[in-house]
Amino acid sequence: MHSFLAQAWSFIKTVAIAAFLAFFVIRGFIFEPFRIPSSSMMPNLLIGDYLVVSKFAYGNRLPLTNFFFWERDVERGDIVVFRRTGSGLPGSFFGLGPTLFIKRVVGLPGDTIAFENQQLIINGQTISSTSLGAYPLALPQGEVQADLKREDLLGVQHSILQIPGEAGPRVAESLIPARHYVVVGDNRDNSRDSRYWQEPAWGFVPKDDIMGRAEFIVWSWNDNWRPRLERVMTNLRAVHEAR
Repeated sequence: MHSFLAQAWSFIKTVAIAAFLAFFVIRGFIFEPFRIPSSSMMPNLLIGDYLVVSKFAYGNRLPLTNFFFWERDVERGDIVVFRRTGSGLPGSFFGLGPTLFIKRVVGLPGDTIAFENQQLIINGQTISSTSLGAYPLALPQGEVQADLKREDLLGVQHSILQIPGEAGPRVAESLIPARHYVVVGDNRDNSRDSRYWQEPAWGFVPKDDIMGRAEFIVWSWNDNWRPRLERVMTNLRAVHEAR
């Protein structure tokens, strides 16, 4: 009996260690879950969405370091998860460490970029958008009718929200440094992003702070904890059109 219990305990320990190592490898190198905590990426991402984030989309790094085994470029239009210290918000690991954010990449290294009159201006070109109608948007002060638009981000089409009459910030044209990116939320008038971090200048995200690319929605709850099954497996990858 003693021998059987010893063998059983040894098996349990082996399985537990293997499971821990598998979790560490998968979470450290391959995929990581991410829950949407705010409305800054509406209408594409909603509070209560759970995403799969690819940690090898831009290369494999040694966990807890900025050393990459190999690297791949971040592309315009990608939805990325990145870390940012000094935000005043609790860290993403049981309240510790840097806070993780999720935004859309709009500016790449070497681009010139500005923001004025609710419009992005990239490399001297004003980014166009097409109105798709009204969108009921819940804010702390009450519901407003936002404009739902289809933005053409130099070949990447995606939806954004804008509130009519909102002036928005004005950010002067700047050159994006090497290995840095500009990110904004799709809910343009309800997102604290690169337009605000170093106001009135741009705040950039270093390549080393980008943790991965959002791939798809794996689950979603509404405010009443009811599943939103229609959102499950929604693809979040940017579609790049030939120009």
